[in-house]
Amino acid sequence: MRLLDPALPAVQYLVGAGAHDVLRLPIEATGGRIESVRPVQVQYRPGSDVVVRYSAQVSWHGGSSTRETLVAASTVHGAHPGALLVTADTASGPIEVGVWRWPYDPVLSGLGDVVTPSSVADVLGVATDRLGVEVVAFRPTERAVVRVSRDGDPIAYVKVVPPARAPEVTRRHETLIAAGVPAAPVLVGDHERGLIGLDVLRGPTLRDLVKSDADDWPDPVEFIGLGDAISTAPVAGPGPASRLTDGALHARMLATVVPEAAPLLDDLARRFDAAGLPPADGTVHGDLHEGQVIVDHGRIVGVLDVDDVGPGASVDDFANLIARIRFRAATAAATNDRLDRYAVSLRDVARERHDTDRLDLHTAAALVGLATGPFRIQAEDWRATVVHLLDLAADLSMRELSA
Repeated sequence: MRLLDPALPAVQYLVGAGAHDVLRLPIEATGGRIESVRPVQVQYRPGSDVVVRYSAQVSWHGGSSTRETLVAASTVHGAHPGALLVTADTASGPIEVGVWRWPYDPVLSGLGDVVTPSSVADVLGVATDRLGVEVVAFRPTERAVVRVSRDGDPIAYVKVVPPARAPEVTRRHETLIAAGVPAAPVLVGDHERGLIGLDVLRGPTLRDLVKSDADDWPDPVEFIGLGDAISTAPVAGPGPASRLTDGALHARMLATVVPEAAPLLDDLARRFDAAGLPPADGTVHGDLHEGQVIVDHGRIVGVLDVDDVGPGASVDDFANLIARIRFRAATAAATNDRLDRYAVSLRDVARERHDTDRLDLHTAAALVGLATGPFRIQAEDWRATVVHLLDLAADLSMRELSA
């Protein structure tokens, strides 16, 4: 696959076979040799920026090879300060790429301080005895989450964000808890390094229950109660982007990587733009889905990932949740019937609060966003999965909203 972006010519070299050459120069300059490399995560906004994470086998100074996480990024504003700069003149114009090696993210400046037991113990103020560290999420330049355990039992999570965002994320947790929302309490706030230590919310997520095909999935009404609690939290704006806004942007991105689907994507983007945004009706989660709720015997007892909580339209949270369940039903054959029924139940409950056509349109927009996932992780046969998800979105968006 060759991506062409006149405003961002580096993208064709970072997502494709050319990535080896881009990475080879800085690795060789620091005493290494790349034996193999493959992209495992692509964050791409056409005409703006691209960040690609790679899994690579690298031998250093002639020794045996080790697995390394490498990152290459390019933006229309230049490379990220602090990254190793690679420049080149190409047929598409000059390119400028920043390259770095895990954990030295130039934006997540505190990341290197929480990836070893001794360093994370210092951050949390705990003893290092039998301490373990596991990275559970990493989006280069955006955020990382580290699980800290003692004898295998989690004792804390550390969220790493750009330092400028840390005070705001901390306030969100504190404001939600004061409003009765079961968010994780903040144990440590090191805002200078962008490190937020969070207490452990114990129990399985709905995602865990789905994966194991366990019982005790929460009644859909539980999500109404959670949404009502979140809506009362006085979190100042700006809030998360609407599913419709994101859906249109995602549709236009996908049109560049799946050009054969461009007519359908253009039509979906037009529908999302034409619908107009519903008014904010309270505070919303912003990315509510099955992996964000802790469940105990069918009750929601915890909510995760509240970084983007803020003013918004509550229809977006329900639409995103329904879209995620439908996504799982479409991609996990072992449980698809049960997931389909659950998605229908969620939609039935949501229709008591929201106009059906608008709910379906927002769900379609969320599905378009989810359709970017297979491309972003460069999954095998990702094109077929993307097209299937776009067909689901098109089915939901067929009816025009009344004025």
